[in-house]
Amino acid sequence: MLKTKLMLAAVALAASASWAQAEEVNLWVRTSSAAVLQALAEKYNAAHDDTVNVTAVIAEQMVPKLGAAIAGGAPPEGAVLDLIYLPTFAANDTLEDMTGFVESLPYADALSPSHIRLATYDGKIYGVPALPDASIIAYNTDLFEQAGLDPEKAPASLDEIVEDAEKISALGDDIYGFYFVANSGSWLIYDFLPHIWAADADILTDDGREATIDTPAMRETLEDYRTMWQAGTIHPTSRSGNGNNAVEAFASGKVGVLMTGSYIVNLLDSNYPDVNFAVAPIPGPTGGQSSFAGGDTLAMIKGIAPEKKAVIEDFVKFYMEPEQQVFITQEAGMPSRTDLAEEAYANFDPRNLIAYDILSKARTPYTYASDELFVSRTGPFLNLIQSAVFGDDVDGAIATAQEDFTKILDRTNP
Repeated sequence: MLKTKLMLAAVALAASASWAQAEEVNLWVRTSSAAVLQALAEKYNAAHDDTVNVTAVIAEQMVPKLGAAIAGGAPPEGAVLDLIYLPTFAANDTLEDMTGFVESLPYADALSPSHIRLATYDGKIYGVPALPDASIIAYNTDLFEQAGLDPEKAPASLDEIVEDAEKISALGDDIYGFYFVANSGSWLIYDFLPHIWAADADILTDDGREATIDTPAMRETLEDYRTMWQAGTIHPTSRSGNGNNAVEAFASGKVGVLMTGSYIVNLLDSNYPDVNFAVAPIPGPTGGQSSFAGGDTLAMIKGIAPEKKAVIEDFVKFYMEPEQQVFITQEAGMPSRTDLAEEAYANFDPRNLIAYDILSKARTPYTYASDELFVSRTGPFLNLIQSAVFGDDVDGAIATAQEDFTKILDRTNP
C-alpha cells in the first residue's frame, strides 16, 4: 500500500513539475496576418505543452502601440511586424538578438534575403521571415493577342510596356493599357520602386541614411509613366483609386497590364476564373527585373526570459516545417522558405512560382523613417509620383523630393 502511494505521489509530482514548466508567450500580429498566424498557433498549441497566444492589432496601430508598450515596460514577448519597421525598432535597441538562432537554421540560406537584410542592424539579426509576399505585373493575354502582341511573351522593359499599352488602348475607348494605384505611398513602394531596382539603382543608400533619388533610372521611369498618362493609356481611376479598384478594373477584362502583388494569381483563379492572364517580374525602364519584398517578420522584444525565448524559437521552427509551409501557402499565399516552393505550390496554379521565384531578387527600402518618407499622404515619395506623372516638371519633382527626403533623413537617422 505504501509503495502504491509513493508511486502515485511520484507521478503527481512529475505531472506538477511538467505543468509548472509549461510556458505561455504572447505574439502581437497585424490584423492582415492574424488569421493564418492564429491558425498556426492553434496547431502548435495542440501539439505542445507550451502555448503561443496571438493578439491581432490593427496594422496602422501596431507601431505606436508596440512602441508605447515597450516604453511602459509591458510589451508582448514577440511581434510579427511589417518588415519595413524592423530597422527602426532594432536601432532603438528594443529587439532581442536572434543572430545565432537564425544562422543555426539548416535552411537559413533559403530565407527571403530582403527580410533578413531589413532585420539586420549593426551586424546582428533581429528577426526571421514569417509571411512574405512580392510584387509583380499581371497582363491580360486576350488583350495582348487582340492587339497583335505575343501573349506568351511578358514585357521585358517598362519602355516595352509603354508601347504595349498604346496598342492595347487602341482596341477601344473603354480599354486601357495600364493600371497602377497612384494615390497610395504604400502601393507605390510596392510596385513602382521595383522599376528602379531592376535598373540597379535605388532611392536610398544601402544603410538608409541618404537619398539617391536623382538617377537616370528614376527619371526614365517617371517619364514613361508620364508618357502613358498623357497618351490616355492609363486607366483614369489609377489616379484616385485603391487596390480593390485596380483588381476590379483588371478583372473586367479591359486593362492590359496591372501593377500588383503575388496574391493576384489565387485571387483571380478563385473569383474571376474567366480572366485569361499571365504574370511576370516587374521590369526596369530598359530591362532587368525586380520586386518589392513585403510581408511580415517575427521579432522578439529585448529582455525576453530565456524560457519564453525558447518557446518562440520552437514556434518558428514549427511554422518553418514543410507541413506548415504548405498550410501557409494555402492560407496566405507565399511560404517563408524558398527551398520548399515547389512542394508548397504543388497543388496550386503554377503561375504562383513565377511570382515566388522573384523573391530572391526582391528588395525593400532600408530606412528608419518609412512612414514619413513613403507612407504619409503628404510625404515626399507620394508627392514625387503625383507631381512627376500628373504634372509637367519631372526634373523639378525629383529635385524637390531629393531635398525633402534629405531633411527627413537628417532628422530621423539614428
